[in-house]
Amino acid sequence: MGRKSKVMGGSAALGRQQANPWQELFNQVLTLGAAVGLSLATPAQLLAQDSGPDRPVQAALADPVLTGSKGHYRATMVVPVTQARAWAVLTNYEAMAGLMPDIKQAKVLNRHGSQLELAQTYQAPSTFGLPIRVVLAVEEKAPRWMRYRLLRGERILSLQGQWSLTRVRGGVLVDHQIALEPDLPAFLRPTYDDLNESNLRQSMAVLRRLMLAR
Repeated sequence: MGRKSKVMGGSAALGRQQANPWQELFNQVLTLGAAVGLSLATPAQLLAQDSGPDRPVQAALADPVLTGSKGHYRATMVVPVTQARAWAVLTNYEAMAGLMPDIKQAKVLNRHGSQLELAQTYQAPSTFGLPIRVVLAVEEKAPRWMRYRLLRGERILSLQGQWSLTRVRGGVLVDHQIALEPDLPAFLRPTYDDLNESNLRQSMAVLRRLMLAR
């Protein structure tokens, strides 16, 4: 998806109808205080990552680690649980609403085998307090990987990503890659990136706690 993709949800129309559609966001930034090129792994590459329970892993990954910038991120951590446990938590989509820091609502609209459509509403500091509604196309390969892409949404130009769960010595390596380009004016991007990075770190920490909960 490139910058020339049409924005779903009518954000372009809003821009024509309002003299300054981002003034409200700018005011919220004051009080609360790009182009993306992610090369996502193919399903075959994700499957190849699973080399069995004896695969070594660095101890530093026991805590969530975030790398990347400007909408292109990779978050990793090792959780001392089974692959089946990690998968069950990761794909319990509707239960994530209210538990993850940015997901306020979630509903599986339909499912056909390993393919599903998932509606989510995001609301967090990274959305400047505004509810952002999206519908994602999700593809699953239990219990190893799950990929998603934006079908339609508000204030988002492009969104795609993937989760992979790889058995390692002592647990499961949880790997999340995401490419997100918001529909924002340039002057808000630095603030948005800082807030989004914080949200990604918090989300991984919450996911870890959910996987460890019994």
